[in-house]
Amino acid sequence: MLQESIVPSRRTVTRWIAQGGLLGSMGAAMGQRASELRQQAEAAPLIPGQPAAWADRLRMADRLAQEQLAAAQDPRAEVELLIPSFLGNQARRFYGRGIPQGLQVRRKFFLGSGSTRIGRRLEVWSGAGWTGQCTLVRDRGRDYLLIGAFDHHLRKIDLQTWQEVWRYRFDDVLKGTATVYIDRTAPPLDQVIVLQGSRQGVNVPFTARVVPSLRAISFRTGQELWRWNVRQTDSYSRDNDSSPLDLRNGLLFNVGENGVGSFLGAALNTVTQRDGITQPAIAGELLFYAPGDAARHGGNLVAESSPSRLGDRLFVAAGSGHIYGVDLNSRKIDWDFFTGTDIDGTAVVSRDGKLFCAIERQYTSGPGGLFKLNPARPPAEAVEWFLPTGSLRYQDWQGGIIGSAALNDDYRDRGQPPLFATGAIDGILYIGSQLRTTGLAHWGPQRDGPHNSPYVAFQTRIGPTISTPIFTEGDRLVAASYDGVRLFQLRFLPTQSQDPAALPNGRGQWFRLEVTLLAHFAPGSSFEATPIVWDGTVYLSGRDGWLYALG
Repeated sequence: MLQESIVPSRRTVTRWIAQGGLLGSMGAAMGQRASELRQQAEAAPLIPGQPAAWADRLRMADRLAQEQLAAAQDPRAEVELLIPSFLGNQARRFYGRGIPQGLQVRRKFFLGSGSTRIGRRLEVWSGAGWTGQCTLVRDRGRDYLLIGAFDHHLRKIDLQTWQEVWRYRFDDVLKGTATVYIDRTAPPLDQVIVLQGSRQGVNVPFTARVVPSLRAISFRTGQELWRWNVRQTDSYSRDNDSSPLDLRNGLLFNVGENGVGSFLGAALNTVTQRDGITQPAIAGELLFYAPGDAARHGGNLVAESSPSRLGDRLFVAAGSGHIYGVDLNSRKIDWDFFTGTDIDGTAVVSRDGKLFCAIERQYTSGPGGLFKLNPARPPAEAVEWFLPTGSLRYQDWQGGIIGSAALNDDYRDRGQPPLFATGAIDGILYIGSQLRTTGLAHWGPQRDGPHNSPYVAFQTRIGPTISTPIFTEGDRLVAASYDGVRLFQLRFLPTQSQDPAALPNGRGQWFRLEVTLLAHFAPGSSFEATPIVWDGTVYLSGRDGWLYALG
């Protein structure tokens, strides 16, 4: 069904019918869609006493109609998935293109507020939060942002006009980031598909038979295509924060907060009716917790991270305290690195095939921080280094890192040294070498180790954060926190290996890093979401209800 404000006007459907020759030439699928839209438009009531709201509905419907007609005329026109998922690509280390020049507000879009339940308490949240990253798609030469927000809506926004094209309503706040993929076997208007997760539903009991907190939406029409039932398990959550992966073999891989990883059919022609809803085909499931984890963590077996891919393996950081490797050929877990603590951040894959895994501090006596792991080795031998962060308490967190690590691997085209960056609950932004270690040993989260530590070339206080910083072209870095947004310039100065501050680039060259703060955007509200950059503009949602375009 069409959602809320995108119900087409009678005038819109009349124009479609007038072009019946065009629609008819597209075959039965297009004819059926036109018929559905006509019936929905005829049934759409006017809103007494709200002429402005009705006018907005008409304008949105007209824009949607124009897009659909363009798609019908050229349904296989080039579509570019510019930033199609959380942290951009399957390695989770692409953040966009362009060099941000500043952090002045160029535009902003009001996302509003929505209610959600925390235990038995009803709270109102505004804007968008963790992970809350925009995704970006170019369709027939126009760029569109997709953003899921706390007002329960997924939106498609025209980047040129800054106007809403459509919005789709969920049953609860949206915390995760959308994933966009292409199904060439689908009807023309539905070939570009958006996957978005949400919390379980404000008025949906935890024990309900169906909790459809992952849904597939048509990018071009805003119509729902299917729902996925996140089933009840030993975990205390049935939300879906994770951003699924398109495995590009007819399958998707999604991780629910129920601790279950699911191989789902990507093609619309494989959906079926189950549990009273239209659901994708299921090709297998994996449980991302072990029997003993429930005793250690209680019901906190929540998997909130997004899966990453390295060759024919997937990696999932689970709230049960494990970082799992999954063999895509057998679809079985073949690697299990145990940390014992909660993990929220996504495992990020470097250019040389290493994992950078952010660790929260919870359920353990040791610190949280950042692991660099070699997944080609057995788990007991996988640690290359560990960066401990401060065990500062902030809100409900006890320390460590809630967001993910950022890597500059896709932004070092001139021989720059490979770097990582991460913010932490202790309020520090850390920028360090992926390759160089200090020789200083630190205990891990379970008092494991001791482990070698990386060389941190720069650190500064930005305030507690659960956002992920991003590298950009032009050797810049954007970091958001509860104290606003900061833009940094990185400069790499050639030096010798004997320099105590030298960073290797892996090619026999060494550099010293200098970092300068260029701008600080502090509107008086906090930021939990992760930014993207495109054409030099930074797009980021705040907890004040607004989506910002900064430059």
